[in-house]
Amino acid sequence: MLNWDRYTGDDKSFAEAASEIIKFVQFDVRNRIVRRLPMQIFLRFLARLHLFKRREATPSAILERYYEAHLYGDRCLYELPEQPMLHMLATNVTTGVLSVFNRNGLFMAHREDHGRQKFEHIPGRMASIPRIVAASSAFPGFFPPVEITAADLGVPDGEFPTEFFTDGGVYDNMGLRAFSWLKHQDARLETILVSDAGKPFQMLTEAALGLIGQSIRASDILWDRVWQLEREIFGHKKGFVFLPITEIVNLSEDPTALPPVIQTELKSIRTDLDRFSNQEVNALAQHGYEVGRKVCRQQEVFDASEVPESPPWVPIPNQSSTEHGSVGAQSDTPSRTTRLSRRLRKSSRRRVWTTLFDWRDWPSFLYAAIAFLLFFYAPFQVYSLYQRAQMQATIIDAIASGDPDIRQILTLVKSNPTSNWVSEEIEEITEPAELNYEGVEVLTHSRIYDLRWEPSERNLANSHTLAYVRDRITLKLRESYSGDGRVTFAFPSRVKEVKIRKSNDEVPRVVRRLDQPIDLRGEKRTLYEFEFDLS
Repeated sequence: MLNWDRYTGDDKSFAEAASEIIKFVQFDVRNRIVRRLPMQIFLRFLARLHLFKRREATPSAILERYYEAHLYGDRCLYELPEQPMLHMLATNVTTGVLSVFNRNGLFMAHREDHGRQKFEHIPGRMASIPRIVAASSAFPGFFPPVEITAADLGVPDGEFPTEFFTDGGVYDNMGLRAFSWLKHQDARLETILVSDAGKPFQMLTEAALGLIGQSIRASDILWDRVWQLEREIFGHKKGFVFLPITEIVNLSEDPTALPPVIQTELKSIRTDLDRFSNQEVNALAQHGYEVGRKVCRQQEVFDASEVPESPPWVPIPNQSSTEHGSVGAQSDTPSRTTRLSRRLRKSSRRRVWTTLFDWRDWPSFLYAAIAFLLFFYAPFQVYSLYQRAQMQATIIDAIASGDPDIRQILTLVKSNPTSNWVSEEIEEITEPAELNYEGVEVLTHSRIYDLRWEPSERNLANSHTLAYVRDRITLKLRESYSGDGRVTFAFPSRVKEVKIRKSNDEVPRVVRRLDQPIDLRGEKRTLYEFEFDLS
């Protein structure tokens, strides 16, 4: 309606206006919204911090932005033409009634006794058309209800409370109930053309009724029943003319019609806004034209002279002659017809995984990078780390096999090897022993400090702490050794309080401590002596 003058102008203006619609249905709206859903989680988090408006972080908000960018721009209700008058229907989720948006604002129903409804007028002419259309097409389940405030309508806060709106089809499946409201508006209606593009009810096997499928199936049955009731009530009323997508136009009636096998597939084509192919766009537009012409002839909506005999309009002409033709069976070979019929049958199935990524949409690159990190780079790094750990373990085992100290350190890391050791008594002595190492060769002497202590008090300066010191001595008794097999080693310690512990399988020994400190290079130390019996 915003482009009514272009549609009713010359052929060039019409083609330009129509191309915008075609471009939009080939824009892949649904999948572009799906690709941005994970980002909505972050935006909702910012909304909780009051850094972002919560209603801007919903799929409906993305749909609104696409409407504004590709179809309507920043246009308001008052910019709609007076003729033809456009009424956009929405369901008020807050009150559960029908709402109508037009160039005069919002007309919202209120429930009264005996099921009657009274419409209240809110002069919200400043409402954004993209937001209203987003609310009117917010199909439940995928799109949450759209929040509309007094500021959105351009009215004072007290005149309209914030309420939520969703798809008008929830309340009025085909828009027929709104005509009772139009009668109260003194609308003179001679003929009402009802575009019925509803998908026919499909039979399902028991395997298709899973946990989620049961809820979806129940919803489908309910919607199908509402559709049947609407057809029963209004189908035979004078002035109502239904144009169903399920109608088949015989070639004997209209030689310019599509082949019947192609028309049969069109009634089941999907209705979500993913990317429609050129063939789908052409076939849908041509079939709609043909059905409209057939019904108008049968119902005598127009004079016979006003109904054109020419072939139907082809939105994308360069696809018509090469794919399926538009002038009847004589110009369309069976192989081409069969090919297009099979292609349309495939297109009736909702495509999810095959169209999830699109290199023309930047989030696809982001998810590809994340997928690469998760499924390729991360496993590769884990595998590389595993290989590196295996190699290091092999090297450490090899070193430990030839160095008992490394083996001891590995044991300390894994567990406490002194947990089963027993304390050893220390003898007090007044004089140090004479150390005689004649015939004794010390091959190695190593010491391991284990400083993994815990203070017994919070005050570290006054606390008693523990540090484990382990000495290992490898010695050899030469042939010149003439002693009795007792070897004594001295250990001058800086620490006065030392506890000596041993394992049960060690060489017998005696530990002695000199009762007076000794002077070792100007530093007082406590002298301990370890006498080992190597006999």
